[in-house]
Amino acid sequence: MKKTLFALTFCCLSLPLLQAQNFGDFPRIEKEKLLNDLDLLYQALDKFHSGMYWYTPKDSVDLAFQGVKNSITSDLNVLEFHKRMAPLVALSREDHTNLFLPEGIREKLDTEAKFIPLTFVFLGKELYCVKNGSDVHDFALAGKQVEAINGETPAALVNKLGSLFASDGFIKTVKYSDLEGFNFSRYYFYYYGQLEQVEIKLKGIKAPVVIKSLSIEAIIENLRDRYSNDQQAENRDLLEYKILSGSIAYIGIHSFSNGDIKAQSKEKNLKTFLRNSFRSIKEKKIQTLVVDMSENSGGSEGNEGLVYSYFGENYQKYNKVRAKTQKAILDNGVDKPIKLKTFGFLERLLANTRQADGSYERKASIGKGLMAYKKEPEYKFSGKVYVIISPVTYSGGSEFSNMMYSKGLATFVGQETGGGYLGNTSGYSEALVLPHSKIRIDIPALQFIMNVEPKLPLGAGVIPHHVVIPTFEQYRKGENAALQYILTQLESEN
Repeated sequence: MKKTLFALTFCCLSLPLLQAQNFGDFPRIEKEKLLNDLDLLYQALDKFHSGMYWYTPKDSVDLAFQGVKNSITSDLNVLEFHKRMAPLVALSREDHTNLFLPEGIREKLDTEAKFIPLTFVFLGKELYCVKNGSDVHDFALAGKQVEAINGETPAALVNKLGSLFASDGFIKTVKYSDLEGFNFSRYYFYYYGQLEQVEIKLKGIKAPVVIKSLSIEAIIENLRDRYSNDQQAENRDLLEYKILSGSIAYIGIHSFSNGDIKAQSKEKNLKTFLRNSFRSIKEKKIQTLVVDMSENSGGSEGNEGLVYSYFGENYQKYNKVRAKTQKAILDNGVDKPIKLKTFGFLERLLANTRQADGSYERKASIGKGLMAYKKEPEYKFSGKVYVIISPVTYSGGSEFSNMMYSKGLATFVGQETGGGYLGNTSGYSEALVLPHSKIRIDIPALQFIMNVEPKLPLGAGVIPHHVVIPTFEQYRKGENAALQYILTQLESEN
């Protein structure tokens, strides 16, 4: 039954493929060459992607690939092919699995294609126009809530546009979040092709507004003229510590990337920052700590455990870290075989153990190992903890959240994390460039299966105890709505 439902869903999403669409003047690629590309893509996902069948059964993947093969009955250009194959990559249900159009195609789109000349944001499931880069000068579009575009609701559009990129598990908040800014217009183009104009129905206004599609150059020029006096948002340090009141402190950790922290933060080093911050917290007798992970999309492995060490007892945080294979040979019998490789020699030999099925599993105590952290910190915190999360909380940021949620160490505020509660497939990644379409797919090799309590549904991220979605005015001003909620609602109740 599940297989039948999946097939129906995939076929429904694919129906618009049969309609004529204008994706631009690009050379057509022979049908057989496209099918050869699909064979290599299937082999790569099947042989190399360690989490490929975590959430999507193999028979459903096979059925979807066969459906796309059957739909390719003639030569296609690269964007027509992209629309068919992108949902296949999204079946990985792993946000580290990324897809990129060839550089030359992207450059041509930026100079020749026409897009909806607006930037957007989803606040929860409500779609708002953020900036107006159109030729409509006599009507205030910015800040207006969008009820429909060409007769389709935002929710229906997210289902369609969101089919073109992956998110962890079944986390829907990412599909909305990733369409922020100009991404909405770009993915609208990827799905519908170039339209001369669109009709946008705005809340509270009876008649739709007709917006003419424009080139990137024209959109940028309109935005520059219209918003040149806007104040630029102040750059926030990647590592923040401040006292909010006599007994409440805030720590914002907006990245786990050691390279980015060293290059962009005045703190330079996460370990030193944490030690100094928690020493101050202890000296000032802080009772409540807010940890902001809402912009932390991960970075260097181990930093999530380093932060967790200031709150929780050490334990084995991963049930296992596995790679499906050391190397995969992709061969469609026509094109030159492609080799995808996972570990270097020493890491494969010293830090991993080969299993009977040919996969590799990380040893518990060598190298990064499986434990939450290596060393107990000097200044642990035992007071009340709030953790702010969002769809951008991802990879290492979500792993920290997973551990804290599993162990019941914090109250979570914001929106569901973008990273899966059960873990993710990331680590080493190999780039597969399909020989004929030249589309690149980055395929992650390591499946990190977390040791968490079964508190959340399969395929979910961490779901906050208190859902907080900013208003448009809070979003426009860059205000931290979740932090405001903690201070005015939660703390005032205690």
